[in-house]
Amino acid sequence: MAGLPGPWLTFGVALLFTLGLLELWRLARALPGVGKQVTGFVAGAIVLAGGLFALMYLTTYLQGHGELIPSDARVWPWMRMNIYPWIFMALLTTWAADTSAYVVGSLIGRRKVAPRISPGKTWEGTIAGFFAAAITVWFVGTQIFSPSLPAGILVPLAVAVGPAGLLGDLLESALKRAAGAKDSGTLFPGHGGVLDRIDSLLLVAPVVALALNAYRSGMMGV
Repeated sequence: MAGLPGPWLTFGVALLFTLGLLELWRLARALPGVGKQVTGFVAGAIVLAGGLFALMYLTTYLQGHGELIPSDARVWPWMRMNIYPWIFMALLTTWAADTSAYVVGSLIGRRKVAPRISPGKTWEGTIAGFFAAAITVWFVGTQIFSPSLPAGILVPLAVAVGPAGLLGDLLESALKRAAGAKDSGTLFPGHGGVLDRIDSLLLVAPVVALALNAYRSGMMGV
């Protein structure tokens, strides 16, 4: 079986970039002063472009499982297809961290991380998100990758992805706060815009891309 279709993924990333730029422009226009407007838009565009470029870079590593496994072996479904495991690494860790942070923060969150920027974000939820991201890195690195990723890649990645996602979230929240906006857009009713959905991913993807580059360098050195 084939992995993610290249043209469709490219189209999806291009669409996210276009919609993200439109939302950035709307937020930047609300900033006080031309200088801040230009700075906010340019800085946001760099983060957006860099994150999406990193996401595309992750598709340059295609892993073929099917030919490595006997036809009668009982394995996980993803072991029967060709996949982009580094895409799984970026997406699943981001979703795990965001979901865990939200749930734990809603239930027992008390201490605010940055009350002026993101009043709903708590240390309890944030730490839970870090742990969830680290566990997901281990799961993806050992259960989806074949062979499993070495500890030299997994450990630094497990430590870095949580804070990277948090930073992406806080940067977008700071821009919205400065612009006096609750959400980046209205594309998803009740859930905000494109930037609200991918803010963490925009910094997680480059971190994962660095891990992929380090992994390739290690392979080349063998």
